Amino acid sequence: MPQRSTGRRPAAACAAVVALAVAALGACDGHGTSAGKATAAKSLPAGGPTVSPAPPGKYRTLPQPCVALDLDALKQLVPGAGDYSGTESLTYDTDRRVGCKWQGRTPDGTARTLSVDLERVVSYDPAISDEVQAGEDFDQQAAAHQIGPSAPTSTAATTDGATAQSSSDGSSSGSSDTAGSSGTAGSSAGADASGGTSTSGTSGASGTAGTAGGTANASGGSTNGGSGTAAPDLAPRRLTDLGNDAFLDDVTKGSARRDVTVVFRTANVLVTVVYSETAAKGAPRPDSARMQQAAQQAAAQLERKVEK
Repeated sequence: MPQRSTGRRPAAACAAVVALAVAALGACDGHGTSAGKATAAKSLPAGGPTVSPAPPGKYRTLPQPCVALDLDALKQLVPGAGDYSGTESLTYDTDRRVGCKWQGRTPDGTARTLSVDLERVVSYDPAISDEVQAGEDFDQQAAAHQIGPSAPTSTAATTDGATAQSSSDGSSSGSSDTAGSSGTAGSSAGADASGGTSTSGTSGASGTAGTAGGTANASGGSTNGGSGTAAPDLAPRRLTDLGNDAFLDDVTKGSARRDVTVVFRTANVLVTVVYSETAAKGAPRPDSARMQQAAQQAAAQLERKVEK
């Protein structure tokens, strides 16, 4: 009996040693490690932290661009046009981008062009919403036109609902009929990126654009938004009464042409309005206040059309 007991104990000990060796080999083996990780992963509690995709944009479609403006408005903006049906822009996806252009010439030789462009921004990053992406695209356009971010009220004044930008270095950009506008609201690429000079149509500001007491422009005190405010500041600037974000740029090219550009964002849609006028030979340069008001009125119509 004692001899049997002594013989079994070594056998059991050997079996235990073999089992430990196999387990150790499995732990060192690459496959064993992967299996261990998979087992550990399976042991994690379900419903761990996940990243939810950003919500889609508010707008899924765009309005028809060539009928987005009233006929009466088009006749005022582009008198002498042979066809007010407009020329639609060639785009590859009309759910994402559309545009239209109208041209006219009056009997005295004054030429006017109005173009509109509407883009529905879609973010391809699931962590960034369409609206946030549209805001970033808007900021890039503003920077391209040298329009800075909205300035604090201590450094910028508001005239007729439009906040003018203050220059960080007090320098003035623009031609001789430009107010002392900000360095951030300077020259722009305008409608065709040919490099004009930003102008304001006013005179005598002191380095901070938007001073309410500026000198009236040569047109006799026309207003930007039709509110009756005298001597508006016409420098390139941010607008506060259009969409979620908006800016206006005013560029002269030579002595006869002026381009006024209004860009605004409403949710995930970016809209660009470019209103250009070339004066007849010998006529004065097109009036800044009149053209800015017309461009803003067209933009306001487009905003209402997008929101329908």
